[in-house]
Amino acid sequence: MIANIDGVNRYIYLDDSTVDATIQPIDIYREVRSLRANDESLRNYDMFLTMRGGEKKDPDGITRTERYLVLLDGTQIIPYDTSHKLTIDGTIISDTGLEGPQCFNRIYLSDDVEVDINYTPKQVEVVTVSPDMTDIINEIKNLQNNIKSKIFT
Repeated sequence: MIANIDGVNRYIYLDDSTVDATIQPIDIYREVRSLRANDESLRNYDMFLTMRGGEKKDPDGITRTERYLVLLDGTQIIPYDTSHKLTIDGTIISDTGLEGPQCFNRIYLSDDVEVDINYTPKQVEVVTVSPDMTDIINEIKNLQNNIKSKIFT
């Protein structure tokens, strides 16, 4: 899904496979990591992006954030240079305060090209269950099973 990476300007150019496609931020991350591993010249630059998630949303750490892509040090994504709709199914932010469609730079597209970026971040949070809660949940399930067996016998 990535045509090339301009390390100097920190641009990630998408290829034609992304035209009218739905892409997951994790797929961008994986491909950039793979390209960097296989292209020694890209290793001359600081990381372009990272994945984060599982960060505490409350003091007890019971609820945590979903996984999301973070563009680093001004990195931007350049859509493929043809009119199309691109759907991003997940969260993309930058360390400079941009989110979603703002992370895509359309300045370098041809004048007659329009790229509609449909941004659909996940509406989830991760809930962590402590060992104590697991015991309580199992006890509730056992009670439910006992009640069902008494009702139907």
